[in-house]
Amino acid sequence: MKHRHFKQQNKEAIQLTVENPSRKVYKLLISTLFLILASILLFSCTNEKKDKTETASLPVTKTKPIQMNSTVASQITYEIVPNDKVCMVNDRFMGVEQILIDVEGTTYYGCCQGCVEKLQKNIDNVRFGSNPINDVKVDKANAVIVQDKSNGSVYYFASKQDAQSFINNN
Repeated sequence: MKHRHFKQQNKEAIQLTVENPSRKVYKLLISTLFLILASILLFSCTNEKKDKTETASLPVTKTKPIQMNSTVASQITYEIVPNDKVCMVNDRFMGVEQILIDVEGTTYYGCCQGCVEKLQKNIDNVRFGSNPINDVKVDKANAVIVQDKSNGSVYYFASKQDAQSFINNN
């Protein structure tokens, strides 16, 4: 701020204060950057499961509707999915290839930089899942992964036979 003193004819001093406009711009810029940073931190990847399934945008092709009975419809609620399309931290089928994360020669997949750190450091034992058939601990990198198509969550199985048995029984 600049202060200037002027003298009038009657000898009284007047003080005039002028604020530098670049200082206002600087304050506005700092405030904006702070809001952006706070937004990024608020919406960054967490270990909590996401409410919505994230999928890739694919072109739509018109087909004839298939008539199914309820038995067939229930069998396709679950399907085996490729490991590289699953975020192994959020345990969600993402529909697109995820970030490849190499941990001592073993390949895991995650959806963001937060997932990379969690898998590399094995925070909360995130590299392992539990087989829902027998509650055995399964390394997610070597697991056969089954997606619940109704909500996008996934299950990890030690073998394809366990996965198929789960699909058939559900």
